[in-house]
Amino acid sequence: MQYKAIRIVITMTAAVFLSSCAKEVPPELLSKNQNKQQSSSQQNQQEMPDDSIHRSLKSGNPHTSGSTEDDSKKGEGWNDEKVVNLTREADEADAKFRKTGAAGDKSACIEKQMAAANYLMFEADLPPKEKYKPALQRYRRVLEIDPKNDEAIANKKQIEDIYISMGKPIPE
Repeated sequence: MQYKAIRIVITMTAAVFLSSCAKEVPPELLSKNQNKQQSSSQQNQQEMPDDSIHRSLKSGNPHTSGSTEDDSKKGEGWNDEKVVNLTREADEADAKFRKTGAAGDKSACIEKQMAAANYLMFEADLPPKEKYKPALQRYRRVLEIDPKNDEAIANKKQIEDIYISMGKPIPE
């Protein structure tokens, strides 16, 4: 009999404790959440938070939807003229190095690939989903040519860590 009473007291205490842990949603957020739920049920997708990273993702680019073209080669679709020029120069230097295999062409290829990748990663006015993948591809190309390039190793790891932190697979 005592055990039954103790069980009831423990159950009641746990119920009171657990119910006190629930957070009350402020009314101003409640109305936003209700609107979001209605719109998400209509659109069948969840709204992204309104912060700087997600705003750039929401802005969308007509060149990313439905495009099967390789991201590192779609420079003509980018609005940043320097991205277009640097990626074109890097592609030309890479093609020349693949053709000749000369040491001078190798260093020029590495230099142009690094310039394009660094600009994409650090300076380009592009949304993250449009700049990290092509930058990663260029760092990987540099590492194919020069596996001991410390800058390419560090920047490649940084991009991979960004993908991991977002819970997304690292692009091939």
